[in-house]
Amino acid sequence: MPINRLLAGNAFSPEQTRELIDAYEAVLAALYLTDRADPICELIAKHVVECAEGDFDRASIRDRVLAKLMT
Repeated sequence: MPINRLLAGNAFSPEQTRELIDAYEAVLAALYLTDRADPICELIAKHVVECAEGDFDRASIRDRVLAKLMT
């Protein structure tokens, strides 16, 4: 899963990691993406990590990533 590669070297707590993974999965579900090998999944994973910015609420991250993708 692309997000795991991005999270591997970071100092996120287990709770923060869970929120980021759940946000990532929520974005993929909202966009009906199921193939984790699709290059767009890597882009989404990067956006999830970027959009966290100290706020690790999965719904908030999901909404910010979706808004960013739609602009």
